[in-house]
Amino acid sequence: MKKYLTRTNIGWLLTGMLTFLLVMSAIGKLTGAEDVVEMFTKNGIADWITIVAIGELASILLFAYPKTKTIGTFLLSSYFGGAIMLHMSHGEAFAGPAVILVFIWVVAWVRRMPWFEMD
Repeated sequence: MKKYLTRTNIGWLLTGMLTFLLVMSAIGKLTGAEDVVEMFTKNGIADWITIVAIGELASILLFAYPKTKTIGTFLLSSYFGGAIMLHMSHGEAFAGPAVILVFIWVVAWVRRMPWFEMD
């Protein structure tokens, strides 16, 4: 019987989910979605919205490509670490970026561990 839930398949599924989530986030920033612009303006970083979106896109593309997944993991960890600190410094809820950061680490772990197999 063929194994359907291999480490590789699970890794690609989780990577696809994360990529979709972050590409949609970056598109919201690039298109100037009202709630995103409001949040960036409230936090005093509205001038940086395009740069943040480009950095987010570059990081997720590096994360998704197998040969650059390690640097992508580091960049996304830095990005979401910064998001957590921004929210904390303004007294806002930071659970959203924290959950996404943990998800990034889980996906990186699944993609990295050669012995992780589902039987």
